[in-house]
Amino acid sequence: VSRNDTCSDLPEIPNGWKTTSHREMVRGTMITYQCDPGYDILGSDTLTCQWDLTWRSDPPFCEKIMYCTDPGEVKHASRSISDTKLLVGSTIQFSCDPGFILDGNALITCYSRETGTPLWTSRLPHCAPEESVACENPGLPENGYQILYKRLYLPGETLTFMCYEGFELVGEVTIRCIIAHPSHWSGPLPLCKAAQYGFEHSLEVSETAVETSMEGGNMALAIFIPILIISILLGSAYIYVTRCRYHSNLRLPLMSSHPYSQITVETAFDNPIYETGDTREYEVSI
Repeated sequence: VSRNDTCSDLPEIPNGWKTTSHREMVRGTMITYQCDPGYDILGSDTLTCQWDLTWRSDPPFCEKIMYCTDPGEVKHASRSISDTKLLVGSTIQFSCDPGFILDGNALITCYSRETGTPLWTSRLPHCAPEESVACENPGLPENGYQILYKRLYLPGETLTFMCYEGFELVGEVTIRCIIAHPSHWSGPLPLCKAAQYGFEHSLEVSETAVETSMEGGNMALAIFIPILIISILLGSAYIYVTRCRYHSNLRLPLMSSHPYSQITVETAFDNPIYETGDTREYEVSI
């Protein structure tokens, strides 16, 4: 026999569950709803069976959470938020105040998970005083020196070593200050050892000079010999041409008749002479 003094049963909700305070839905019975991890309940999570055998409100529902909780502030730092709602994909950029250096990730991002609520990619960083995280100068290697000498180096800064002439560096040329607690250098202090290749290097230089000299002599011979051969050929040709001309001149006649020896000129003065006063005119025919 059905009872008429109870409220109707309420349904289950997707991505959540319910619990009841009584087995029977009598007046005053409470039903509490909860959502699975990664979901947020929308609506009233607790419903009560009233005296008129009705529920105070409709059942809630569970919605996928798509935002991260506010991670909070960082002391001695400021932050820049890309989205005030902190939805999935939002970022927060931290920067330390002057005199402090950031220890940790400067940028964190809200990301979604298949199960559970979205989280930030890393924990909050913190800002430490520069001197507390700086690396002290490791000193000079014997027979060597440093580039840009300083007493303290901030995390991320580098220090470079060089050796004096006649010495070679053994180890890392450049080391970096790495932030930690305490901060430390990326490698040990290098060494400057006396160069062992001095005599061998001089011998190699001498051999190279000899080889270069021999190569220069061979090149000179390669240029001089063709020029000498060409000069000999040209000289032989000149002598041959000169001899040919000499023999040709011997065969020419020593004397020849003058081309004008047989030319005769006959002059006749057949024209009369005219005299008029003191003037005389002659007409000459040749």
